[in-house]
Amino acid sequence: MAQNTHKDDTLKIRVDRPTFELMETARNYLHLDKSKFIRESIREKAEAVIAEHGRTRFTAEDWECFFAAFDEPAKPTERMINAVKKYRDIVGS
Repeated sequence: MAQNTHKDDTLKIRVDRPTFELMETARNYLHLDKSKFIRESIREKAEAVIAEHGRTRFTAEDWECFFAAFDEPAKPTERMINAVKKYRDIVGS
């Protein structure tokens, strides 16, 4: 995760002793200084949270409905037919 970016923003936080000791142990295992360990940890967590929120989750019932729509598609409504005609008039096909 090598990135050549300027690090102008600062972050000052307070942590309890157990959290600090946990961080120290982990960063020492990885041979990282505090700043780099914290930056990488924040980035890793932020990317995971963003990825998780970008996923669509389906229940078993949702999956059944989803695939049933492919197996037996609904008949197009008049509005859908008109929309396709309008699209083809605009785009040409």
